[in-house]
Amino acid sequence: MSKVSQDATMGIAIVLACLMILVRERWFLAETSKGRGLVQWCGPTRALWLLRGILLALAAFGGLLASGQVRPLRW
Repeated sequence: MSKVSQDATMGIAIVLACLMILVRERWFLAETSKGRGLVQWCGPTRALWLLRGILLALAAFGGLLASGQVRPLRW
């Protein structure tokens, strides 16, 4: 049985968290302080698209991390 690396686990967790927020994007913008701040800063329509872009970029990063294409910094 092969072990899943810590990087793959973190990448999968990042992708899942981003997808969960994408599913509840309107709730996130209305009910969280970060979401309300984003709406206040750039308006409701632009905030929605900005949130989608950020989450898709983070999900892509998580996928690359899980697949081993991106390696985190090691101290």
